[in-house]
Amino acid sequence: MKLMHRVFLTFGVLFVLWTSANEETALAIQTNAYPTKLAAVLPWNEGNPVINGPDILGASPGKPFLYLIPTVGERPIAFGAKNLPRGLSVDAKKGQIVGKARKAGEYAVVLMAENRLGACKKTIRIVIGENALALTPPMGWCSWNCFRSNITDTKIRAIAQSLVDSGLAARGYIYVNLDSGWQSSKRGGPFNSIVPKNEFPDMKALCSFIHTLGLKAGIYSGPYVIPWGTEGEGCGTTSGQLDTTFDFHQRWPAGKYIGVVKHEHEDVSQWADWGFDYFKYDWSTTDMTLTERMSKALRASSRDIVFSVTTGVALKDASRVKELANLWRSNGDTNPSWGSVRERFDNQKPWNTAIGPGHWFDLDMTALMPEKDKCLSANERIACISCWMMRPSPIFIDYDPVKLDDFLINLLCNEEIIAINQDRLGLPAVSILRTDVWDVQLKPLSDGSYALALFNLGTRPGVSPKVDLAFLKLGGVFKMRDVWAKEDLGEFKNPFEVGVDDHCAKVFKLVAPNNTNQN
Repeated sequence: MKLMHRVFLTFGVLFVLWTSANEETALAIQTNAYPTKLAAVLPWNEGNPVINGPDILGASPGKPFLYLIPTVGERPIAFGAKNLPRGLSVDAKKGQIVGKARKAGEYAVVLMAENRLGACKKTIRIVIGENALALTPPMGWCSWNCFRSNITDTKIRAIAQSLVDSGLAARGYIYVNLDSGWQSSKRGGPFNSIVPKNEFPDMKALCSFIHTLGLKAGIYSGPYVIPWGTEGEGCGTTSGQLDTTFDFHQRWPAGKYIGVVKHEHEDVSQWADWGFDYFKYDWSTTDMTLTERMSKALRASSRDIVFSVTTGVALKDASRVKELANLWRSNGDTNPSWGSVRERFDNQKPWNTAIGPGHWFDLDMTALMPEKDKCLSANERIACISCWMMRPSPIFIDYDPVKLDDFLINLLCNEEIIAINQDRLGLPAVSILRTDVWDVQLKPLSDGSYALALFNLGTRPGVSPKVDLAFLKLGGVFKMRDVWAKEDLGEFKNPFEVGVDDHCAKVFKLVAPNNTNQN
């Protein structure tokens, strides 16, 4: 009988496994030969206080500032902050930084949180200046996959409250984004802007409620006369007959064309007056002429509004779109199928040189929400979130947070994987090894360590090809931590192999033994 061997890493122990060829085949078809362990997330409102979130954020001078200090720990917590920009203050009970910063600059701010069990501090950098938004990928929730166009004021309020009650907000998920479905077919009001449908009787009160929770509100539109997702009704940001400058849009269904009358300033003025903080602009082909018109309107408004453009930005416009928008897409909508998730592994790669603080390639909403007869497996959900976090992509949950189970809470609220996504360097993950089955991604982090993700894209569990990290010059030995399991695995040498189940992923943090600058 022919003997074979392989080396694999699982839960901190390095094994050499001897099997027969037949035994190896049998092992390969097991469904969970190399499971990815998810650490249980502690209840967000228990224990000592811990401040989460990125260590950098930005805003414009003279515009409303709101930041919920994302903190877990038993309530009540007393919050504090030192060296805030003039014009900003902290609400000690709510843990919200509010106000209007008076002067541009960079400020090293010490955040503090204390409860009856203990206290903690975290130093962050607040950048006040022009074009300082979205210095790390935005995180929150979007309505489309969850509700399609069937959204109401009542539903959105419940979602906002559930982001707090579930502990998602305490980990940095702060955006509550209305997708298409809020619009009526009329214009009116003080700005001659798009009028909400009856299910949204008071948009200003809705935004105020969201802000009271420390969260931010997002809204949707498109430059078509009738935007996507409105089933033949609703206003876009243009009207009238076809603008022949944009006649390449005529291939879309009726109403999906650019009108001769443009309403960007009217609509943005109304959204800012209501209190929105984020705007998704949706059409294809996503040209830079209309992108620039909207960008100018947003930047001239009375509020900081993060600008997202979708869905068909051309690669030739990479340098331009990063100047005009905070995030963009060049991909179709996600759906809960492995094919939809897998294509995301290649979507961002051509854009790697364009992404960084303030400008991100958006992989679209997560693919967690079941759809009719489609639903990702547990392994595929791990791969999905691992990919989005590593890239790094904005993270917009598409699942109803009221209905999150323990598995999804553990998946979405792991502070260590979120820290990789929110790392201040904002460098993209790079595939250092790619085959038909394997995608091995490496991402440098601001503390001198590296995030390493191994994705099994195939149909069988297996052991990765040898991963050689000698080029990192970690001294030949490095410390490895399993990010999903939150477990230290000890010291390892190059090369090494890792077992990963089919359609799943494992994520590690690699640190040189002499690195004392870890977060």
